[in-house]
Amino acid sequence: MKQTDRIKELSQLMKTNGIKTREIKNQEEEIKIELFHTESNSIIASLSADECDTILAPIMGLAHIKQPDTEQPFVFVGSQIKKGSTLCMIEKMKVMNEIIADNDYRILEICFENGSIVEFEQVLFKVKRIDIPNVK
Repeated sequence: MKQTDRIKELSQLMKTNGIKTREIKNQEEEIKIELFHTESNSIIASLSADECDTILAPIMGLAHIKQPDTEQPFVFVGSQIKKGSTLCMIEKMKVMNEIIADNDYRILEICFENGSIVEFEQVLFKVKRIDIPNVK
């Protein structure tokens, strides 16, 4: 089973049972998952084993990594983005829902194709939390 599938499965079980933190340690893996909802209603699963976080889809819909007016991507692998920045859009019932960063991040991986359908709690991004100084 792919790690992203394992994370999705564990996240769903945790959410269903009201569990916020889960640690798994065995010979094959060492994972700590913490689920919490952010102000932007995105769902974050924090993984200590990989030193990265995953940003999960808060809704099912058609995911857009490119801005509709310019066709430029909101983010790309290697982007350093500030808290409050738009990561992508998920279209559901002709309504565009912004997925907003709840921390400063570096994008490590984009886990969906532009224009593809994403499922609820599907991994959208693998990210690393960073501190971006406020420059005035």
